[in-house]
Amino acid sequence: MVSRETEASAQQCFQEVYLLGFFFAMRSCEHVLVTGTRKTQPIRLRNLQFIHNNRVLRRNSKQLEQADTISITFEYQKRDLRNDKITQSKSGHSWMCPVKAAAAIVRRMKRLKLDDDAFIYTYRQHGGQLGHLTSTMAIQFLRDFIKSVDYEARGLDPERIGNHSNRSSAAMAMYLNKVPVCTIMLLGRWSSDAFLRYIRPQVAQLTNGVAKQMIENPSFYTVPNASSEDPRTH
Repeated sequence: MVSRETEASAQQCFQEVYLLGFFFAMRSCEHVLVTGTRKTQPIRLRNLQFIHNNRVLRRNSKQLEQADTISITFEYQKRDLRNDKITQSKSGHSWMCPVKAAAAIVRRMKRLKLDDDAFIYTYRQHGGQLGHLTSTMAIQFLRDFIKSVDYEARGLDPERIGNHSNRSSAAMAMYLNKVPVCTIMLLGRWSSDAFLRYIRPQVAQLTNGVAKQMIENPSFYTVPNASSEDPRTH
């Protein structure tokens, strides 16, 4: 979805922030404009930090795309945690990479001559004025894409897709690819195992190899209790 070429500035903005949001398991209110009051603060340009060869790059550097890591400072979150800095390394993929996604956002914002306080979901509208990518716009872009592919073969329902699907997808992608639970929790900023509610048991790949593992030890020895009379050892 995010690799499709488009000349629509709003959709370009969506593709950039959605890809970055995926790699950081962002809440929707962190990378698009939502309605209502939220504790969680949206990401601003000043929150992006690129490191190359153990040196911090200026955001106007020509080397942003070659950075080794991208760090995002989440200034304030709903669990009252302040200035939580999370880092992702480059993926090595030609475009599906957190470093390149963040670099594209910085390039766009620099072209718009925005200052460091500007939100990453800011873009230039057709009339020339600045606009913000809203959650309503993002859902529409996302559902339009789902409808353009064979979504039934993927087990998807466009109408059940929402802005929180990105955070859910990130958790699922990490879990399916054997990322340690502690790493999932740290990257997604989950303070408990609450992320498990994003793990969809109906995903076929979830149990890949489990049946094979279950029969690897067909015979086993049960160590007897130290004392059958002590109820604490039952």
